Amino acid sequence: MSLGKRLLDLARANLTDFRHALQRDEDRELLDAERDARAREEPVEASEPGDDPDGETLGARAGRGARRFKDAAEEAWERAFEAARARAGVRGDPPTDPAAERRRWYRTLELEPGADLKEVRRAYRRLMKQYHPDRFANDPEKLKVATEVTRKLTEAYNGLSAHLGG
Repeated sequence: MSLGKRLLDLARANLTDFRHALQRDEDRELLDAERDARAREEPVEASEPGDDPDGETLGARAGRGARRFKDAAEEAWERAFEAARARAGVRGDPPTDPAAERRRWYRTLELEPGADLKEVRRAYRRLMKQYHPDRFANDPEKLKVATEVTRKLTEAYNGLSAHLGG
């Protein structure tokens, strides 16, 4: 997988997590509670337009509300970022046993361990012809499974070709 694709996937995941974080009920309730509290306040007659009797201007109240909203959004962003970072660490851990990983790749390509690069390429192309998602475009369920199978085939091929010097 290219570095650009990885960065794009990470950015997409972070944006999705940020969107979900802002949609969380507790954050929404916090923002709604502040809005409701301001709406319940009794309007007080001021001596000049835009001034409160306490000396607080309309701009100051709006600024305080904007700061509260900004703080809530930043907290939601931090929670989403930490959650995405934790999930990325789980996905990106290196294999604990490289030999076991290679054996899994050989099994994925239906080959005996120790096959050379030419056999790996032949098996990869044969299996890609058999399981390519374009063959299952009319059946969404089979398309989803075929996409996952081709992803695993590609991962196995890339890993073995890098190992075998291809």
